[in-house]
Amino acid sequence: MPVSPCPCVFPLLLVVVPLLFLAKSRKAFRRAAAVSASVLAVLFLWVYVPGWVLMVQAHRGDAAAMYDMARWTENHDERLGAFVLWTVTPDVLGGYAWLERAAAQDYPPAVWLVGVRLKYGIHVPQPPNWREAAGNVFPQPARGQAEIDRSIRLGFQPPPDEERYYWQVYRR
Repeated sequence: MPVSPCPCVFPLLLVVVPLLFLAKSRKAFRRAAAVSASVLAVLFLWVYVPGWVLMVQAHRGDAAAMYDMARWTENHDERLGAFVLWTVTPDVLGGYAWLERAAAQDYPPAVWLVGVRLKYGIHVPQPPNWREAAGNVFPQPARGQAEIDRSIRLGFQPPPDEERYYWQVYRR
């Protein structure tokens, strides 16, 4: 599996380059530090501004924005992880919460995806009174299939392979 050099090289450049300019002069150091801070600010804005825009739209009640917010919540940490030194994990339960909100408004793709996740137990919270094996997969096939059927009644055309769609399209 290829490993990105960005987590090591990029932060190192943001620190080392201004320090190299410090040896030349304080004015050059201040300019290099300003450039490094600007690059860092642009990077974080590039990662977080789309989520802020989606969050505003989602809080206004737009079901499509809620669906996109769920996707962004689950996937943006992985994009950020390519640039930072610490490990990041996707917030899949936070994404599921946004999906449930969109499904409550009968947004067909969200209803279908909630159904698929429940059917296979993929990144869903542990249901109350769970009596089967412990872990992080909680399949609920009857409840999930009911949601899938509801999405079809709402006019959603499901792809042929449910679980593959989740991993290759939604979580990309």
